Amino acid sequence: MRAPSAPERLLTVAGLRVSYRGIAAVTDVDFHVDAGELVGIIGPNGAGKSSTMHAIVGAVRASATTLEFAGRGLAGQPTERIARRGIALVQEGHNVFGRLTVRENLRLGSTARASSDGLAEDLRWVLSLFPILDEFADRQAGLLSGGQQQQLAIGRALLAAPRLLALDEPSLGLSPTAVDTVFASIAAIRERGTAVLLVEQRAQQAVAAADRTHVLSEGRITMTLGPEHANDSALLMKAYLGS
Repeated sequence: MRAPSAPERLLTVAGLRVSYRGIAAVTDVDFHVDAGELVGIIGPNGAGKSSTMHAIVGAVRASATTLEFAGRGLAGQPTERIARRGIALVQEGHNVFGRLTVRENLRLGSTARASSDGLAEDLRWVLSLFPILDEFADRQAGLLSGGQQQQLAIGRALLAAPRLLALDEPSLGLSPTAVDTVFASIAAIRERGTAVLLVEQRAQQAVAAADRTHVLSEGRITMTLGPEHANDSALLMKAYLGS
């Protein structure tokens, strides 16, 4: 019998450091994401979560022992090139083009694809995942609710056909119903085969959804949790607050 093959390593981060004006925001962070995995990052405000995400996509200057995606180095690469290699970032704050329609926003997402092959199928899937985008296709994106804008931001990123979807605080500022919609969509995205790197403030939901969740505090990973820890309130409190 043949031994099962090891999962494909998509993202490798080792010795990641990010500083702003000489002040360290991220120090020696190590983690990886394999194909099809959902990996979470949680921690208090100012822990370095967003800085880690932005370093991966080339949005901030960083140094690292290893920073690779699908075996190719990311260090020094422009954000646009990293996107075309297969990483799509949905930034914190429902970033959509408010004066453009929902349809136009989605079309912009598709411009980051390496190939137009499969675009029609991907669009059908995104609209089935977020039916509100089909219903409001000709509405200005700025007129959507916060939850609807977040669905649009995720849908637009998916139309870039990423192998890794990076989500930075996707539930921030949303209603409980909208949060449920976003987390359901994350599960469906992962089920379809897209790897997900999730930075999230809702620790319990992130830990429950992810294969593993790294706790970031003061720029360092201090603990790694599995889904079996999602209902351990004392451990989550210790992990999140350090107390």
